[in-house]
Order: sequence, then C-alpha cells, then structure tokens
Amino acid sequence: MTREATIRQILVITDGCSNIGPDPVEAARRAHRHGIVVNVIGIVGRGDAGEQGYQEAHSIADAGGGMCRIVQPADISATAQMMTHQTMQMTLQQVVNQELLAVMGKSTEDLPPADRARVMQVVEKLEDEVALHLVVCLDTSASMRDKIPTVREAVRDLALSLKVRSGPLAVSVIAFPGKGEEATRLVQPFSSEVNVAALEAELVARGGTPTGPAIDHAADLLLSHARNVDEDAPRREFG
Repeated sequence: MTREATIRQILVITDGCSNIGPDPVEAARRAHRHGIVVNVIGIVGRGDAGEQGYQEAHSIADAGGGMCRIVQPADISATAQMMTHQTMQMTLQQVVNQELLAVMGKSTEDLPPADRARVMQVVEKLEDEVALHLVVCLDTSASMRDKIPTVREAVRDLALSLKVRSGPLAVSVIAFPGKGEEATRLVQPFSSEVNVAALEAELVARGGTPTGPAIDHAADLLLSHARNVDEDAPRREFG
C-alpha cells in the first residue's frame, strides 16, 4: 500500500496580492478537485495591501485543502518543512479514517486509546514511505527582491529535510512571473534533488504577481508527472 501511494502538493511562497491572470483561489480549487493540496506561506506586510494579501493567502489555502501561515522571512524555512509534514499527516489520516469507516464503521476518534495510538503509528510509517510529488511556486515579483535570498535557502532546506524520508521524492520549482510576457517559468523540472545552480540563476525579482497562473502551471506539472510515472502500474493517489 505505502509504495503505491502518492501525495501531491503545491507550496506557494508569496508576499503579496495576485494582480495578473485568473483568480488564484479558483486555481487552488481546481487543483484540489484533482487531489492536489495547496499550501501557502505568506510574507505580507501591514496596511491595506497587507490585509488583502493576508486574506488572499488564507483563501487560496482553504480552497486548496491545505494550510496557510503568515511569517517573517527568517521563519520561511522552518514553516515550509512544518507545513509539508503536517499536511502529509492530515492527508494520510483522512485516508486511514476512510479505510476504518469502510471496514469497521468507525473513525480513528471512535477507537479506544490503545488502538488509536497504533493507528497513529501506521500514519507515521506511511508518511515516511509514501511518494511525495511537490511543486514549489516562488513569487519573484519586484516586491520580493530583498526576500529572494532567504526564499532560496528555504527551498534548499526543505529539499534536504525531505531527503531523509525513505519514500520516493520528486520536487519541481517554478517562479512567477516568468521572463518577458510569460506569467511563469520552470526553474527546475521534477527531480529527487533541488538544483542549487538553477535557484541561484533563475530567481530574479521582476514584474507583477500572477499567482493564479502559477498554481495552474504547478497543477499541470503534477498531473502530467502522475501520468508519466509508472503509467501502467496500479497506483493509489492521495491529495
């Protein structure tokens, strides 16, 4: 079961309100309908713009079935690791509950404490063994200029923390906006490791904030990757 399972996630790191392209909340909702969880780390300031960014970040995460955290730049790295870990646990807990309801007519909360503890041990084992496909969407709009070095380090730290898992890892990185008129650009295709050189070269601050197109791009990457990986093998995918 564990080796056939795949968790698919999008992690959006942004400091402001989307102002280019389709609604990012609807984009997150579309992704979630395909079993993809959308998490958001918001680095938003104060004032009206900050309040708008705060609301948008939470709305994206709600629509994407994920988590949202508003942080200071120094806290991005730890927050990215925590959110990825917690949303994996939440997803697996939901799957285990569905299995229990189907087999026993009970959820985890209905079990005696000893049985509940054994279920949580299973969830922890599953989290370590399932495949994780993750797309990190990095806001590189002009307002992110001073934050990009910290974001770059956070992505590298996240990838290193995930490598200690025994389960397969595939991580891709996209930046928004892209070059010229492009809304997004692919910094790194799916790989088991983050390309540090690509992060150094490609994360350049410019332009507006096309968050909706970035989420759509990330979802397309995940769905395409899912079709390409072990296409003929029976798989069980968890969002």
